[in-house]
Amino acid sequence: MLRKTFIERVRRQIYGGQPSDDATITVGLVNNYLSDAIAFAAKTNYKDNLSLEGIGFVNNSFYTKFKGLSVSQDEQFVWKLTLPEVPAGIGQNEGVGSLVFKDSDGNISQPCIPLSENQVTFFQSMRPIPNKTLFYYEGTFIYALSTILLSQYTATVTMISGGVSTDLDSTLNVPPDYFPLMIQYIQQQLLMERKMPVDATNDGLDAITTT
Repeated sequence: MLRKTFIERVRRQIYGGQPSDDATITVGLVNNYLSDAIAFAAKTNYKDNLSLEGIGFVNNSFYTKFKGLSVSQDEQFVWKLTLPEVPAGIGQNEGVGSLVFKDSDGNISQPCIPLSENQVTFFQSMRPIPNKTLFYYEGTFIYALSTILLSQYTATVTMISGGVSTDLDSTLNVPPDYFPLMIQYIQQQLLMERKMPVDATNDGLDAITTT
């Protein structure tokens, strides 16, 4: 389903039909809540799998691949790249599924090995893994540890994401069976906003007068 189609479905359910041109719940507002709903659905999927199969994981349908990410040097032997969004807080570091590097000829490296924040404190004493690059992420940044000049390469990252949030014509990477859960989450937030009384008097006071 396209992102804009999902957003239109949510708006029509809230307004009971086609929203008017001056509707306060805009497409941009719903799209802003959509990122929260996707993360909530992914975490629910992780819990469902843990309960049903005894293993915590997130279904592949939640993952999106982002290509051509530029790499810059952060410190000596530490390379930095920026993610399109903060990964979902699933497990220790399962928000990012994989990281590879690609050269100008299209040759792709072996998948890099993720480190948890705890492992970052002692990875120097670990036995080196031949032909493997270690990495960890903090916020929207990934830090790769390598003696190779990674700035000559571009990065490809697969991470839990609903897709490109700024492109309403992009496909929403979420299994359809989790759409009702996401709609319910967004409606709770937006209906609460609609029920808030309006400050109709511009008198510089916080007192709210209903219209």
